[in-house]
Formats: sequence, C-alpha cells, structure tokens
Amino acid sequence: MDLVAPVVVEPLKRRRCSECHRGPLERMVLEFNAPVCLDCADLGHLVFLPRGDTALTRRAREASTLWAVVVRHNRRRTRYERQGLLVEEAALAGAERTCLAD
Repeated sequence: MDLVAPVVVEPLKRRRCSECHRGPLERMVLEFNAPVCLDCADLGHLVFLPRGDTALTRRAREASTLWAVVVRHNRRRTRYERQGLLVEEAALAGAERTCLAD
C-alpha cells in the first residue's frame, strides 16, 4: 500500500499564514488553496533534510512516523521540483548513525 505524504511548498512570493497570520513563510502547506504555516499544520516539529544523499533520505523516511515532501515551483520549467524532506529529528539522527556504520 502506497502512502501519500503531505506536500510542503517553498513559496516564491511572500505569503502569510491564513490561520495565525504569521509571515513571511519560509515553507507552507496549502489547505483549501490557503497558505498555512507548518506549526498550524502540525508539522512544525519536523526538521528539513535537503535532497542529495539518497541512502540517508530513504533511511530517515522509513524511520520517521511522519514525513512530508518539500517542493518549489520552477517558473522556467513550469513544474514543481523536489527540494528535500521534512522528517522527525530522532529518525534523522538514527539514519545518520546507520549511514556512518556502513
């Protein structure tokens, strides 16, 4: 069974949270076409893992009970490009230890 992860967007323009009105937001979740900050979306405790290290990303995602994909819109290519993951801090630490043991 394939699980669908929440998608977090890095906005190109300055946006404010539609619930708590905090801003400008570095990362946001779109709920009903309204920007919501990570704290209001209950994703504020997750840490950002940038793209690049495939083994670390896979291990951190598998160890984390909650994770989200971070994307940014590329205007020239007119598509969203993956920037990394938001994972739990304990899962990231465990994945780093596992990668160092290899």
